[in-house]
Amino acid sequence: MEVVGERIILRPLIPSDFPKLVKWTKDPEVGHYMDDDGYPETEEACYDWHKSQCSNRHKQRLMITTRDGHPIGDVELDHITWRNGDAELRIRIGEGGYRGKGYGVDAVTTLLAYAFVEMNLSRVYLRVASSNEAAIRCYEKAGFKKEGKLVRSHVHEKRQWEIYLMRILKDEFYKLHPCYSSAG
Repeated sequence: MEVVGERIILRPLIPSDFPKLVKWTKDPEVGHYMDDDGYPETEEACYDWHKSQCSNRHKQRLMITTRDGHPIGDVELDHITWRNGDAELRIRIGEGGYRGKGYGVDAVTTLLAYAFVEMNLSRVYLRVASSNEAAIRCYEKAGFKKEGKLVRSHVHEKRQWEIYLMRILKDEFYKLHPCYSSAG
């Protein structure tokens, strides 16, 4: 299964992606805003991790590649509730040269089209640090709206940070992208 966007392709992860996944996981710039999502930190650990990812029907993780096949990041729908039609979106653009150039917006929009048209979901939501302005701009360009705010505390570091809750509904996505509404 491949999902083709304007600039990117979303495809299942394969073992040759494991070195990139480990590299991105260990990159402090990539991980700065990421929750501990349990990404493997060694290529050997990737095999069991990948197997568990593929067998989880409440999760869909895909590699983001350029149109010529170069892996640049990964995107995930997590906590998929099939009965309610909800899922949580997560994305990371691991290759620094591709950040801030529209690849993230295209990946998010392409994943939303897949989620709403192919998976028949009704709502996709996400959490984002209020200080992650680039990600917020990306999500807003894709059609997400702020829905709420959480304040998280880190006891050991004696600091707090805000997390925005954002969401997009299927009909809102179709209004922004009417070309998909006839497909769904």
